[in-house]
Amino acid sequence: MKKIIGVSFILFAGITLSGCSGIIESSLDPSDKADFEIATEQETGSGSIELLTPTITTKDHQLEFRTEGIDENKVTFISVANKKIFEQKIKNNESYELTIEDIKDAHRTDYEPKVQLWQTADDTEDGDIVVFKQVRYTVEKD
Repeated sequence: MKKIIGVSFILFAGITLSGCSGIIESSLDPSDKADFEIATEQETGSGSIELLTPTITTKDHQLEFRTEGIDENKVTFISVANKKIFEQKIKNNESYELTIEDIKDAHRTDYEPKVQLWQTADDTEDGDIVVFKQVRYTVEKD
């Protein structure tokens, strides 16, 4: 009798838990899933971004970059340490400078901050991302 009750309890718990996970998954907004997928993708779209200053000091206030293969007809957005600081059309194989003086986490030495580049389908910051690239740089104490 105890075995039948134990098996019944295990079956009941298994069915209940599998049903709950399905309900949770189906209740997620599809746009939430898309944001999560974008956040985990390291590279999407064509082209590349190269930091011409991959290492800076804690007193440097400029980062220089160059792109190759990026769509020159689209607006390019760039963020440093998760703060958007650049929004304009760019030309490939030309260098651009980013001012990072007022960015809180741009000079952290405990990890390598990121420079992220993205372009969207409709040239708005919140549009569907068609190109996403990121590179890290190193900060050394001066």
